[in-house]
Amino acid sequence: MEHKTKSIIIVIVLVGIVVSLGLLVSKGGITGATVVSSISCYDDSDCNDRIDNTEDICKNPGTEYSLCTNKPKK
Repeated sequence: MEHKTKSIIIVIVLVGIVVSLGLLVSKGGITGATVVSSISCYDDSDCNDRIDNTEDICKNPGTEYSLCTNKPKK
């Protein structure tokens, strides 16, 4: 087999691998599709840190963007 023929075969195989990986990633095959975060809180009581001097607040309650904050009381 000629050196030029071997090079062409290697390039075709590498392009095939790259295309296959691209298809898997775009379909969610490698990454596991969509990653959804869990809901942190539904209301302020879910954010209770058991410290009396903090104000427990649930921001964006009931959504995947929910977040607990515990600010010192004024």
